[in-house]
Amino acid sequence: LGPIEKMPPKKKAKQSTKRLSSSSPPNRKSKSTTVLDKIKTAIRQLVLLDSSSGVSSRGISRVAISKYLKSEFEYDNAAAIKNALKKGVSGNVLDQSGQSFRVAGDPVVDPPAAAAVEWTDSKVGEGHVACRGDTVKVSYVGRLDDETVFDRSKGFVFVLGGGEVIKGWDIG
Repeated sequence: LGPIEKMPPKKKAKQSTKRLSSSSPPNRKSKSTTVLDKIKTAIRQLVLLDSSSGVSSRGISRVAISKYLKSEFEYDNAAAIKNALKKGVSGNVLDQSGQSFRVAGDPVVDPPAAAAVEWTDSKVGEGHVACRGDTVKVSYVGRLDDETVFDRSKGFVFVLGGGEVIKGWDIG
């Protein structure tokens, strides 16, 4: 056996302590961001997804924000999310409209004219006109172009504009 050569010591890799920005993808393991920072990232990413599909995004629902935080940050502390949303609104970091939130100062993204939702009232109801943030109860039948029924419900309840249903219904 020949002489044993001593290997130089391994260099330690530097750990990144960069905070998330709206242009960088979310970092699931980041501990350096606050809940409010994560919420801002979630809102901005979800607005980008909505605008790329041609849907107007004047805000993102708390439910959608919570789902994003759970999937992208593995974070699901409902009480902390609720408190951070409240703090963000009171501190003018977030704007709230009904049950939807957006980052204050960020532009409102409108869809191209061709992507706007069109509707026809086949039967006009009576009574109060539902507005964003109202809880509504609907009965519906979902049909394909060939009239095949694929879904139906009587008494389906949701918050209008809350991001709980398809975008066409959320618009009203």
